[in-house]
Amino acid sequence: MGKIKQGILGGFKGKVGTVIGSSWNGISYMRGIAQSIKNPKTAGQQTQRTFFKEVRDLAGQFSNEQLNFLFPSTPKGMTRRNLLTQQIAAASVVDGDTKSVDLAELATVGNAPTADLPAVTLAADGANLAISWDGASDIRTAHAEEYPTVFVANVTKKKVFLVNSTAALGASGSVSFNATLSAYGEATDTFSGFMLLNGSKIALVGFGTMGVTNRPARKNR
Repeated sequence: MGKIKQGILGGFKGKVGTVIGSSWNGISYMRGIAQSIKNPKTAGQQTQRTFFKEVRDLAGQFSNEQLNFLFPSTPKGMTRRNLLTQQIAAASVVDGDTKSVDLAELATVGNAPTADLPAVTLAADGANLAISWDGASDIRTAHAEEYPTVFVANVTKKKVFLVNSTAALGASGSVSFNATLSAYGEATDTFSGFMLLNGSKIALVGFGTMGVTNRPARKNR
């Protein structure tokens, strides 16, 4: 029970209903009692929690070096990983009571444009993952000597990678290079991907090679 001091207009100490009275340095204070937080595990909430766990797991597969590559400019108000999480979450698909990320529908990551770059085909070829592209575009003509980076998604195993091409973009025609399949999945897995330019005119190989030197400017929309 709370005790009132100095009359009805004075301070009080203790609990009165949902209010607690106290004093500090001769000053009286009142605060509400902390309310219990309801956390019902409804089907909808469980679906949403499972979805965001999947999104966080996918974003967590990228290193800080890769995040710096994807977002060369320092983001305002959000971390690079949170920006990536937001992009991945946009590729959601709902099937009945299940909500998940459809990696095959993910069209871009980072803040560089991909629309004018050629579509990428990924296919298991023996012990290799064959990565190829074809088709003509203005960007391809202008950046023919550059070595792109390919976003590779193992749709089956929910794994994502950034793979540096060992072949230059080329001005036209079909271009391909191979990556070791076992590093990215199995022959029975489904793969999806798209291309990013990193501005390099030499093949980037080895550790610490994900830095960006130049990228095509994002078009005004």
